[in-house]
Amino acid sequence: MINPTISWYDKNAGQLALRYDQADTKTLHGLLQKWIPSGANVLEIGCGSGRDAFFLASMGCSVTASDGSDSMLQTARLRLPKNAEGKVSFQHALFPLPDEHPLLGKKFRAITAVAVLMHIPDVDLFPFACQVESLLEDGGIFLCSVSSGERQEKDGRIYVNRESGEVQLLFERLGFRLLARDETEDGLGRNIVWTTMVFSLEGKNAARPILQIESIIKRDRKFTTYKLALLRALCEIGAKTPLVAQWSPGGMVGIPLGLIVEKWIYYYWPLVNSTTMLPQMQGRELKKQIIFRPHLQRLADSFSLSGGFGAFKIAFHSEALSIEQKPLLVETVNLMAKAIVDGPVTYSGGSLTAKDPFFTFSSARSIRTLSSAANLPNALGRVFLRGEIWTELCLLGHLIGESILLRWAELVHEFSEKKVDISTALNHLLVRPESERDVADARALYKSALPLECVWSGKALKASGFDVDHVIPFPLWHNNDLWNLLPADRSIISSKRDKLVTAKTLKEGSERIIHYWKIARREYPERFDSELSLSLIGRLPRQSNWEKVALSAIVETVELLALQRGAERWEPEIPDT
Repeated sequence: MINPTISWYDKNAGQLALRYDQADTKTLHGLLQKWIPSGANVLEIGCGSGRDAFFLASMGCSVTASDGSDSMLQTARLRLPKNAEGKVSFQHALFPLPDEHPLLGKKFRAITAVAVLMHIPDVDLFPFACQVESLLEDGGIFLCSVSSGERQEKDGRIYVNRESGEVQLLFERLGFRLLARDETEDGLGRNIVWTTMVFSLEGKNAARPILQIESIIKRDRKFTTYKLALLRALCEIGAKTPLVAQWSPGGMVGIPLGLIVEKWIYYYWPLVNSTTMLPQMQGRELKKQIIFRPHLQRLADSFSLSGGFGAFKIAFHSEALSIEQKPLLVETVNLMAKAIVDGPVTYSGGSLTAKDPFFTFSSARSIRTLSSAANLPNALGRVFLRGEIWTELCLLGHLIGESILLRWAELVHEFSEKKVDISTALNHLLVRPESERDVADARALYKSALPLECVWSGKALKASGFDVDHVIPFPLWHNNDLWNLLPADRSIISSKRDKLVTAKTLKEGSERIIHYWKIARREYPERFDSELSLSLIGRLPRQSNWEKVALSAIVETVELLALQRGAERWEPEIPDT
């Protein structure tokens, strides 16, 4: 397949070398001198004309200058100064690299990627970042730059505009720590601003400050449980579906209010629909109730004879709510949105009087109708918070969430004047809208489609030895969505248990995974698209190329879970032939 970006560089290599020589590199070369030790072995990704590789060689570094363009590499070779001979080697490399590429067996003290990331498509960015992590020594330095501003070039090259905060979050989730950030005008005089970031590979156990979040959990005054519910929702979204975040200039991040509201429905349903009064505000809710309690209770009552909590989630995502249930849900959504914006968004961390509010909000606070669960995130506005806070929630959300649950249970105990045990409150807070029907639907779907192959081994499946397996194990993710339930051999499922499959296993089973997704989507189109958008890819799937996007997202999710949770990995045993 022809890469238009590489083709353009191949065609224009000579004139680009002259152009790059004219650029002002004082700031960039100053950063290289400051952060890359003299004598280090360095990998340059996207070496172009060799300009920066030759500068690194003058520092005494041993440089592997790589580029995806053969013509750029040839130009760089011809320009190699005599004082850099023996210090610079050249390597053709188009990132992300194929598994067999010779570079993948090496380690470097530093890696640079100057003016490279904007040419990497979204689906390739995570694999690229993983390869940078694998190529770098512990404590090694990674320097990269991203651009912002209007580009005039209309030459067929791939350009992906990314805020620097988005790139920072990606690498910090992989164990990097930001050491420096520098903004400069374009060295060639274009209307572009470059942000150069320097990272150190710290590893997954690097310490990060979470004092502001902890302060809200433990020390903010609380008249209701709303602040804890908002933080819990943000932790879950950050840990499971960070792609829904919208990065803005200035480092602010917007999270869909509608997605937070859906989390609230799932959190408060078991608390409201309980035979034991579990007060969610001071005064035991005797004189004043939380504003959405009556409507949420009526919604729960409407499902009391048809499967309860789990049945609601399936009906919501399948667009199967009754005529009577739809207005109840809309009113509940609106009251919850009001409670979120007027409560914790306004008051968390002293936001009402603080110079820099912890949360802000923009756009719609209510809806008139709701056609599907997948449309809820975009039907309301966004809650904004600072990028560094969002980063902490993404990195440590699964741990912070446990602290929030305990504090919430303690608060219910206090609000009830100690009539409700902490353990009782905690048991209700742990209830999730999972249903055996979720798995049963997937099992029946694939049983009707036999004969099939085991998603992990490729072995032919028979009705007697077949079941559905969670791609991401249920104890790690608590997810029974259709995209996460695929047919497998029972002996394979028994071997895999609660382990995470390796990237290699996902790659080898990719055709089967996509085939089964298409079967599920054909049978349950609304539910499949809704679940895929809300819990995996962060947006509604497009009609074309959605499979590649979803597969890339599941690889990213599995790898990040493995890094953050230290989960054991699994591959199917290949029998000897």
